[in-house]
Amino acid sequence: MRIIIHHTKIRTRYCESDALGHINNISYLVYLEQARVDFMMDCKIINKIEDWPFVLVSIRCDYKKQIYINNKIIIISKIDEIGRSSFKLCHELRNIGSDELLANGEAVMVYFDLNKQKSAPIPREMRSKMEKYTQIN
Repeated sequence: MRIIIHHTKIRTRYCESDALGHINNISYLVYLEQARVDFMMDCKIINKIEDWPFVLVSIRCDYKKQIYINNKIIIISKIDEIGRSSFKLCHELRNIGSDELLANGEAVMVYFDLNKQKSAPIPREMRSKMEKYTQIN
């Protein structure tokens, strides 16, 4: 089965860099956050940002190459796993011009009931939307 992926394009900015023009390591996590939000909204997994039902419980970024000011990057995202109340979103950060791998990342998100202040099962309709973005055997 074909895996559907999502793309988020980012142009790095001066304010994200250090004195040598390298993009600060924390900015990679900000880029991953933007990719998560874009993924969820563009794929219609959630309809309004005000109704965001997830909390971030884990994030990882493996740095492969340096990124510089004014670089154009693309973040390729897909869902790797869907559990009862959580899912793992995987990312590749790549240079748009060279397709060079800059970093790998992953985030685990948990469906969260704000009123009860605890996790809850991912609703069936939301799960079926998510399943289009993962390999289903």
